Amino acid sequence: MATPSERLPRNDERRGRPRDLPAPPAQAILYRPGGDTVEAAIADLSPDGAGLAVTGLQIDALAVGARLTLTLAVGERRITRRAEIRWLRIEGDEARLGVHFVDPARFDPETHVLDLEEVRVHPECVLKIPATLAMRKRVLPFVELDGVLHVACLDPGHRPTLRIVERMAKSPVCAWKSEKEALERAIRRVFGDGRDRMSILEAPHGSPLEGLDADAVDLTDEILFSAYLKQASDIHIDPRRDKLLIRFRVDGRLETHVELPPTAHSEIVGRLKVLAGMDIAEKRAPQDGSFSKQFVSGGREIDVRVATLPTKHGERMTLRLLALQTGQLTLERLGLSDFHRRTLETFLQRSQGMMLLTGPTGSGKTTTLYAAIRYLLARRDLNVITVEDPVEYEIEGVAQSEVDSADKVSFAKALRSILRHDPDVVMIGEIRDHETADVAVKAALTGHLVLSTLHTNSAPATLTRLIDMGLEPYLVAASVRLAIAQRLVRRLCRHCRVPRPLTRREAEILGRPELAGREIYEGAGCVYCGGRGYHGRLAVYEMLPIDADWARGIAEGAGETEVIGWMKEAGVPFLVDDLVDKLLAGETAMSEAMGIVLSW
Repeated sequence: MATPSERLPRNDERRGRPRDLPAPPAQAILYRPGGDTVEAAIADLSPDGAGLAVTGLQIDALAVGARLTLTLAVGERRITRRAEIRWLRIEGDEARLGVHFVDPARFDPETHVLDLEEVRVHPECVLKIPATLAMRKRVLPFVELDGVLHVACLDPGHRPTLRIVERMAKSPVCAWKSEKEALERAIRRVFGDGRDRMSILEAPHGSPLEGLDADAVDLTDEILFSAYLKQASDIHIDPRRDKLLIRFRVDGRLETHVELPPTAHSEIVGRLKVLAGMDIAEKRAPQDGSFSKQFVSGGREIDVRVATLPTKHGERMTLRLLALQTGQLTLERLGLSDFHRRTLETFLQRSQGMMLLTGPTGSGKTTTLYAAIRYLLARRDLNVITVEDPVEYEIEGVAQSEVDSADKVSFAKALRSILRHDPDVVMIGEIRDHETADVAVKAALTGHLVLSTLHTNSAPATLTRLIDMGLEPYLVAASVRLAIAQRLVRRLCRHCRVPRPLTRREAEILGRPELAGREIYEGAGCVYCGGRGYHGRLAVYEMLPIDADWARGIAEGAGETEVIGWMKEAGVPFLVDDLVDKLLAGETAMSEAMGIVLSW
């Protein structure tokens, strides 16, 4: 009869268990030096390797023991791996080979000390055990990969605790050692109040739950708590004909959290309307509201903005979670290049003038503005006043006013009032019309430092946009001293990124054919990033500093084309230049870069 310790497999035994893998993709891409690629058919696929078939003249560089990089398309996922050729058979113009994955992120749970500060806890995993067990035994499930639940604990060799977690989670467990202080902080962040939390995640994606045992309060609390754990920026509650779809926006990408039966819609929306102070009887007109939520006892309250929109199948609701990462609002954390940081800091040393940030919604403009304000406050004693819609982050020492939806407080009205309060720095959430632009320009011309945002595609287009709003070119030239365009891309996980050559086609898309064959990186997926290959986001920038000569040309009627020419002559880097630099530095992936370049 097996002993208890024998019944619970060790970590290495669990990793060796067969998995239920998705159907093998039709093809893989093998990368060769110089930017060439080879397409291969996939005969079989396992967690440790794959069998490939290559035809034609592409087999000449293949040899047993050779290392290569390949990308597999598994469903909608593209997985990049380093691999080694273990066996090779050549028959005519066809080669069959077996490759073994050489995973740079395959840490040994027996020896590796997990850095919980860099791990994103997944709610569907942590909610599988009660709070009392997590706090008493100091164990925290954080992600499930390939059917194995990964947990952080103080002693990976303590079998009784792992057996309890395995029984509750109904899946194999892989234990990772973590430092005591970091583990206790993570457990307090999740279970700060010691209250057990329910989970609505037992049903697989694509099959809505047949019944709901929980009430509306429990359901909404679980949804909000899960979004908080995943550091989501938005929650989308989307009614469909036969289901209610709950989705989160994490690192700028929408992902399905859970699918519920349509009967849950009215309960969840009604509960959130009550929290947001909205009219629960009004279902045929859009509404806006807000509330604050404290997810764990002693934790910081999170502001939640709520908006509804009537649709064919019911009210659609979107929730924006604000101020989840205020500690990152510094220039040091924005990912600025040396040129961009010097340019921004030079402007912030001025006592007057205007800085405008431009880019689409969700490109991080407000984050950059707040980081600039924090930089100013750390170096000078200033009177800083903002007018925003809404106030997204609270900053100590800043007077922040909010635009009123009933138009009692508009940007233009607030600006006129602000200028009577002797401000040194004025931040305007967005310049939307001629009236606001006119007041902002006059403020910049009368001794104030003005920071604001616009919606354009590039930094040079900012000047054109202001003129299109009705401002005279000489006013734009005299007030604007820095225009910044920015975008957000997902940051590669530093623990599992895999190098590969930039292909010729990719280099041409970037407009840099000479870069074909240069080393770039892709995310392989690991426990730190939850198998995504990405962890967080970073910004790419284009900065247009306007000196006296360029201002004179703008005042004389120079347009966007002329300004672009000046930037090229002066060697000022464009947005694509910063994007390529971050790509070659391994900070982001080619798929992220293409999303920006193709929409440019």
